[in-house]
Amino acid sequence: MSRAGLAVAVLDGAGHLSMLSPGLERLVHRTFEAVRAEALAETFHLYTEGGGRLLEPGEVPIVRASRGEVVDDAVVTVKAPGQPVRHLRVNATPIAGSDGEPQGAWAVVTDVTSLVAAARGELNRSMAETVNHDLRTPLTTILGHAELLIDRQDEFPPGAARSLEALWRAGQRLQDTVTSISAWIDLAFPSGRTPRGADVAEHPDRQRRP
Repeated sequence: MSRAGLAVAVLDGAGHLSMLSPGLERLVHRTFEAVRAEALAETFHLYTEGGGRLLEPGEVPIVRASRGEVVDDAVVTVKAPGQPVRHLRVNATPIAGSDGEPQGAWAVVTDVTSLVAAARGELNRSMAETVNHDLRTPLTTILGHAELLIDRQDEFPPGAARSLEALWRAGQRLQDTVTSISAWIDLAFPSGRTPRGADVAEHPDRQRRP
């Protein structure tokens, strides 16, 4: 198992960690010790998938398996102090005794840190591009019509002219925001593919009104 580099843990029938492979020791940044099931999350710094909170003792996949549950593709986050955050996918299975009752459990662990990071990056890209595109089209329409009206503002009552100027200024501020989003996309995702909506930054603003 050491040569194969498998990341495996075993929980015995008494509720103690009885084995931690070298591969898993490297992933959790800790060497083996016979930890009780109730202390696994705290000892190994096991958090929820998003890393928001420490797992409850009964939420740890191998503990769930020791109670008879087959756990498939559970993702936990390891946040060991002073170490890089890791995301681990855990498959855990009960170990049945001769009477068919659970007598512990074993778990196989896979490091999916890079996959989680890639998925989050793609989600951020998608959100940014969507916001960029959905803001750009209506904003261009609003500013275009506002500019046409501003050219004829002398024909409007004073109150309407002031409202029109306020609308124009607000639209320009929003356009600055969209342009910033475009610039952020270009910096955050400097790949060969041009993100949708990035052309906002490529078109200079119309001459700003006073």
